[in-house]
Amino acid sequence: MKTLVISSLLIAFIALCLYLQVIIAEYGIRKSISDSNYFLKKPFKLMFEVVMWICGLSIIITGIFLKDTPQWWIIGGGIGIFGVGAFSDFKRNLFLRISHYTSAISGFAMLGLSFWLNLNSFRYSAIIAVSALLAVLLGRKRIWCLELTMSIEVFIGLFYFALILQ
Repeated sequence: MKTLVISSLLIAFIALCLYLQVIIAEYGIRKSISDSNYFLKKPFKLMFEVVMWICGLSIIITGIFLKDTPQWWIIGGGIGIFGVGAFSDFKRNLFLRISHYTSAISGFAMLGLSFWLNLNSFRYSAIIAVSALLAVLLGRKRIWCLELTMSIEVFIGLFYFALILQ
């Protein structure tokens, strides 16, 4: 199962990195990663959704198989990230906006807390919280910086724990 977890995390991380590289190269740094979805044209219109679904499913797989028992905070965080893709057209109406923001905030919050509550690493949860706060306070594009910081730190932490556990 360790191979499944690490492989799925690696695929998701590569998909996210490639997506971000293309967005930055073509359109520059946007207001948020989710906002980049509105700049995509056919045949790439669904790329944001697909990348979020890959990331969410990878995190869910990690939560299921990381330890002998399901790690519900990690699974919940993965469901939140999956929801970001499902509610990607957040500018269309209030329901989608609330659903998108709720998915993003709850997903990242659960993932940040999962290191403490599932993996007994309060320090790593604290590092994520402090760096998220710094990204918001110091970043020029605050939401973009926050999302990028959280994504990188969550993936690094999940990789680390996938390698040392089992």
